[in-house]
Amino acid sequence: MTGLVRQTSSHVHIDASTVDLLGADLSTDYQPEQWAGGLIAADPSGDAVRIVCGQEIATVHITAQLWGGHPPLGAVDLETWQDIAEVSVDWQSLVLDFGTTGDGEDPSQQLVMPAPGSYRVRVSARNRDAGDPRDDSDPTEAMLIQVWQAPMEENRVIKQTSHTAQLWADE
Repeated sequence: MTGLVRQTSSHVHIDASTVDLLGADLSTDYQPEQWAGGLIAADPSGDAVRIVCGQEIATVHITAQLWGGHPPLGAVDLETWQDIAEVSVDWQSLVLDFGTTGDGEDPSQQLVMPAPGSYRVRVSARNRDAGDPRDDSDPTEAMLIQVWQAPMEENRVIKQTSHTAQLWADE
């Protein structure tokens, strides 16, 4: 099956400008040296992916999807997302937690993975340049995380248009 297997959404608190996708142990010491598309980086040792945000401390909206195969680019509205990039990761946990500062107990902030192995992670982001800090009337930063089993590949930048992405891509 190549379609959407499961999806979950949640508002997630971020601290230190990142959303961390973590395995069941909810920890990583990974500090990226480069960001694919100024957006995403995968820990070469596995079970961690870091997404850089346009804000340091905030609440962001995340939708996470597990796909049965490579999701078509048509599965996202390319016009509404500022930045889109993909990375590969060796995922050994049976859970992918995106709660960032949570305790790993909120199922709306987790994807249950079908098995350990090689996965591809595509992140689409928008509203990254809407200011830091933000007022309640400002747009909420949002991310779509799509995950599927796939062989390891090079990082891929699909779209990079935000000022935030330019800043992080140049580091």
